[in-house]
Amino acid sequence: MVGNQPLEILESVKRVLVDDKPNSFEECVKWARLYFEEQYNNQIQQLLYNFPKDYTTTSGAPFWSGPKRCPHPLKFDVNNKTHLDYIVSAANLKAFMYGLPQNRDRDEIAKYVSTLIIPKFIPKAGNYLFL
Repeated sequence: MVGNQPLEILESVKRVLVDDKPNSFEECVKWARLYFEEQYNNQIQQLLYNFPKDYTTTSGAPFWSGPKRCPHPLKFDVNNKTHLDYIVSAANLKAFMYGLPQNRDRDEIAKYVSTLIIPKFIPKAGNYLFL
């Protein structure tokens, strides 16, 4: 509805500026790690839960064929340079956005990331393609 749009925008602004505002660089690192998990593991696991690797269409053709290649969830590895680059970059971007001190000490960030407890993925029933 057009009438609700301004309210939705205000709620989004409040969420970004107040509710989800980090208070420290560590909170930015935690956010980055959880975001990595959601984007590159949980959403792919949910997709595979809804459409397993051997899923077939109603006509019996493989669902994962042609341009639709079966994805594989990533398991975060703090020793993987690309994975850690993602965390360092995302955390520093978030810190910058909120005027918090930034930190590019990869060893310190890796040490902190290793202490975080990441919730186990639990699939949702139904065809949730975009979470």
